[in-house]
Formats: sequence, structure tokens, C-alpha cells
Amino acid sequence: MNRNFKMIVAAIMAVVLVCCASNGSSKVDPQRVANRNVEYDQYFTEIKADAAPAKPDDKGFVRRWTIIEPINKPNSGNTVFTDSYILAELTKEYFKGQFTADIKALPKTGDQVIVESEAPRASGRGGFGGFGGGAPQGAGAGQARPQGQGAGAPGAGQARPQGAGAPGAGQARPQGQGAGAPQGAAPQGGFGGMMGGGAPAAAAAPTMVKDTLTWHSVDSKLFNIKLIRFALGSSEGKKRYGLIFNAFTVINCDQDIPNVRLAAGSNAASIWWVNGEKVLTLQADRRMVADDGMSKRITLKKGKNLVRAAVINGPGMSDMCMRFYNEDGTILKNYTITNN
Repeated sequence: MNRNFKMIVAAIMAVVLVCCASNGSSKVDPQRVANRNVEYDQYFTEIKADAAPAKPDDKGFVRRWTIIEPINKPNSGNTVFTDSYILAELTKEYFKGQFTADIKALPKTGDQVIVESEAPRASGRGGFGGFGGGAPQGAGAGQARPQGQGAGAPGAGQARPQGAGAPGAGQARPQGQGAGAPQGAAPQGGFGGMMGGGAPAAAAAPTMVKDTLTWHSVDSKLFNIKLIRFALGSSEGKKRYGLIFNAFTVINCDQDIPNVRLAAGSNAASIWWVNGEKVLTLQADRRMVADDGMSKRITLKKGKNLVRAAVINGPGMSDMCMRFYNEDGTILKNYTITNN
């Protein structure tokens, strides 16, 4: 019996050693490497101010947007993305006309503005010390990302159930146990002073800098607008994390279309407006999932309708997607999309 026991122990130790060796020499995922070194034009086609109207794609997603180069907001973590923080930061006016609902006053591609924002923080991953290489991409283009424990989220182009469990009008889906972290949580990146029982040092006032930002009208080559790739490409690699994105698109209808719902997903938090009215907020830190939240029923009026989005990200990926649903739950496609 003793001999058998020793043989069993030896076999277990051999398995453990093999597993450790395997983990230590694990191969680098080539897709992750590729995703960290892609070119801007692999994701976007820049278009002129008078470009011919576009249509939603075969799944109804809007791919034409006019996006301004991102505003610095260098949060070292995502726990600050509480409802009050999101509302304050994403409705803050950084430049004149930022939230205009006047179609005629919309900026054109190439227009520039000067904003004052927080200076990026030094060192680490884009100013976020303690983080490693590029974040994994997760689901591929055209597939939804899992939400916490809810693996098996529907792929892009599939609507979420309209019955039980669907979010209320203008509300986002819950984000598991990580959502709604208190604002008073300890800052990431160290526990200096905390282990000894002392209170953490007060954060220094941010350094403010002036930044010249340019508007870009683009057609996305994916259903989801890869904002992090837009940031890298439009800033020559100088911006990646800790940013606020502002974008708009114009929906052109031949007639009034009542009782439609805007469905959106974003990474991370976002706010969405239609014709100047805030219709949807996606709260907290979250991964992008198609139709993650739906607005109340709204009317797309005959003529031009302005849709605006603001998205914030911390130390992580950032993207967004949007489409409309008819009152009967089918995907709305009978409209065109312009950048003016």
C-alpha cells in the first residue's frame, strides 16, 4: 500500500511539473499581437463633407459617423464610472457647439476646435501604471462580447429578447458585481499609506493643457466603431486610454417613423441623444454588446435627425455600435445616413 501511495504521489508531481512548464512557455496569441499593431485604414475610410449618403448595413448598424479626436480624461481605473460621474463628464461642454441640435451648425470633417483638458499621466500603459500589454480583443468583429457570467450573449445582428429581462426604456443592462463601485474606493496602482492604517494622500490637482482637436467623418469597416483604433490613428499613436469620445451622425427619413427604439452598446460608459434629447445612458464599466441598452420609444421625423454619442474609457478597450428597432421588434433599415 505504501509503495502504491508513493507511485501515485510521484505521478501527480510529474503532471504538475509538466503543466508548470507548459504555462511558462505558452505561445503568444498572434491575433492579440496583430490587434496591437494595426493601421487606421484597416478600420476606417475617411469621407468628404459632401459624400454620397450611406445606408445601414445588412444588420441595421450605422457605420457612418463624424468623430472628433478624443479629449483626455486620464482615469487610472474604471471604478469611478458611477452614474453621477458619467452624467457630469459626458455632458460637460469642452467647446462651443459641442451639443448643438442644429443640423446646419454641425462641424464638417477637417474643422478644428481648441479644448482644455487634463494632461496625460506619465509612464505605464498610456499613463496607467500597473497594466500590461494590449488588452485581448475577445469576440471577433460581428460577435458580441460576454457580459460577466452571462456567456453566450447574442452575436451582432441578433436582437435581445423584448420580453422578460429586457432593460427598461433608456436603461442599460446590469453589469454583474463590478458595476456601481463606490467613488470612495481606494485608488488602483498601490496601497501606500493604507497598510500602515494611514489615509491615502490627497490627489494632486490635474495639470490642464490646451489641445487642438480635428473632426473626422468616417465610414467604419466593422459594425462596431473601434474608438481605440480611431484614437491611435488620429493622434499618431499618442492617445489610447483615458479618453472621452464625441461623435454624431445624421439619419435621413422620407417620412415620420414613430415608436422606434435606439439600441446601442459601448465600451465603456456612454450617453446617446436624438435631436437634442438624451434617450439612453449605458452606465458603469462595461464591454460592448450589441443592443446592450434600448431607448424609450421615439419618433424619427421626416427629414434629418441628429444622433449624438459620447463614450468614456479608462485603461481598456473602447468601441460602440448603434441601430434602430421598429415598434414590432424588427430592425429599421429604410433610411439613409449622412455626415451633414
